[in-house]
Amino acid sequence: MARILGLLPAALTAVRQGANATQFYQALRAAGEAPRQSEAYALFKHAAAIHESAGEEAFRPLSSIPTANEMTDWPTKSATGVQQRVLLVIRDRTTGLQTTTYYSVHSDNGVTREQAVAEAVAAADANNERYKSDVIGAVHMSTYRLKPFSGD
Repeated sequence: MARILGLLPAALTAVRQGANATQFYQALRAAGEAPRQSEAYALFKHAAAIHESAGEEAFRPLSSIPTANEMTDWPTKSATGVQQRVLLVIRDRTTGLQTTTYYSVHSDNGVTREQAVAEAVAAADANNERYKSDVIGAVHMSTYRLKPFSGD
């Protein structure tokens, strides 16, 4: 597997600090961690999109359960509980192409961000051999409180 595994947090931090993709790649090279340049640039692009979409959620403590203030109400027909969304960055082993997909974790009252991420990674890992892919990063993106809507 490419040496890109585990570098998503570094890419997110670089984006947060205002670095560009080249600066991120050069910092990886200086630390002796540089993957192929194209892979580093692709990962940085995903990190920039994550930061734009999730903002500070990507930097909240993994050991914490999202609070009511961090949740958005989501009207549903009848579903209740809490839905947490995790974004997975997946690398195709054959082509090296990186893609993203979401995984939702449903619970009664919410779980720690770490538990949500672990469940999402485990679900994706179950298909790694079948699809010849690897999860190279995961980040907790959002939390929704599911509320039945009783509109007329």
